Parts: sequence; structure tokens; C-alpha cells
Amino acid sequence: MRWFSHSSSSPVALAALVAANAVPLVGVVWFDWSLKALLVAYWLESGVIGLLNVPKILAATGRGDDGPSVSATINGRQVDLSPPENPHHGFHLYPSNIPIAGFFTMHYGIFWAVHGVFVWTFDAFVGGDIGGVPLLPVGLAAGATLVSHGGSFAVNFVGREEYRSVSPGKQMSEPYRRVVVLHLTIILGAFLVAALGTPAAALVVMVLVKTALDVGAHLREHARADDRREKTQDATAEPSGTRETTAAGR
Repeated sequence: MRWFSHSSSSPVALAALVAANAVPLVGVVWFDWSLKALLVAYWLESGVIGLLNVPKILAATGRGDDGPSVSATINGRQVDLSPPENPHHGFHLYPSNIPIAGFFTMHYGIFWAVHGVFVWTFDAFVGGDIGGVPLLPVGLAAGATLVSHGGSFAVNFVGREEYRSVSPGKQMSEPYRRVVVLHLTIILGAFLVAALGTPAAALVVMVLVKTALDVGAHLREHARADDRREKTQDATAEPSGTRETTAAGR
């Protein structure tokens, strides 16, 4: 199984991701950011990822492996996951994808809100003081995240036309694959750091581990996009090759 390739993401988007992850590191090393400040910054990042996934769902036109008509029962509710019937040649937001995007917004929004309640009340779980939250610096970190993921959206999803090969249903699930494992690791790390008394060195390790996981998730996400694009191109080329063979036989 291929985890990533050198062409799986734009180097610019990858560099922006690393730079955005460096903001909390600078905060910890030079500005004494607390554990809670890190948790809030990473919670806001998960919100940015969910927010940018909405236009991705609205623009997705791929058929996937299930044919042109797909539906699924999610949490007891029937959701139509079918892509647009007549997609445009360029990037476009499709009204037919609104129900899928709406369902994702509701479902991911609940997940994000519950995550936020946990983050803001984390002191109660560890039974101690884990520091305050400097709103302006943490807001700047969230802004850096927005620039990073927004740039990746423009360069990879739009520029590399990833929207052509991913189905709306598949795109709906992408943030969960990236965020759930990443933030479960962050939460586990937060408990370990709190148990150590939140030393700065432990916070630095936590940021570095998170950065490595985030880069890996980014590369795997776009490697999957490359695989889907190759499959789509192969499926498109196959009928053409069949016609050429038939014509030669005549």
C-alpha cells in the first residue's frame, strides 16, 4: 500500500502546513504558551478543516466505486451521496450536493462542539491548573491554520482538480480520517503532559509529534487523491482504447 508519493501534494502547500504548525511551537518556546492554549489552538484548527470541507463537498463530482447513484443510512437518516449528473468542466459548486454538505455540517459541527466543551473544561478532568488562553496569539495561530489549509484547498483541490475524482460521499468522510486520530493523540498527549506538571519541554514534544502526524495525514490525504485521479483517468481511457481496437479490427 502506498502511503504517499513526492507528487502527492504541492510543496508550497506542504511548506505552509509546516509553517502553520510552527506558530504554536514559537508560542511555547518564546511566549510561554500553556497546555490549554495549545488545546484551544488545535481545536480551532479542526474547525477550520471542517469549514473548508463544505466547499469541497459542494464541488466534488467524482463517481467513486459505487456508480452514479449512491445513498447511505447515516445515524438512521437516509442521505443521497450521488455526484452531480452533468458536471461542469471547471471548478463549480453544485446545488445537488447541498444535502450532503448540510448533513456533514450538522454531524461535524456536533463533533466539533463536543470536542470544544472537553477542551475548555479540560482542567476539571486533570484536576489542576493547565494555564490560560491568550486569545490574540491563539487567534493568530488559527489564522495561520486558515491560510495554510485555504492555500492547500486552492493549490491541491482546485488547482490540481482533485474535485474531479472524489465523490461527495467520499469527501464528506475525509476530515474524520484526518482529525479523529490526530486529536485523540493530542488529547492523550495532553493527559500525559498534565501528569508531568506541564513542563515546557513536554509541550514542545507534544507540538512536534502533532506536526509530524499532521504532515503524514496531509500527504496520505493527497496520495489518496492521486490514486483516485489515476483510477479515473484509467477508467476514462479504457473505452477509448476499446474503440480504437474495434476500429482497427474492421
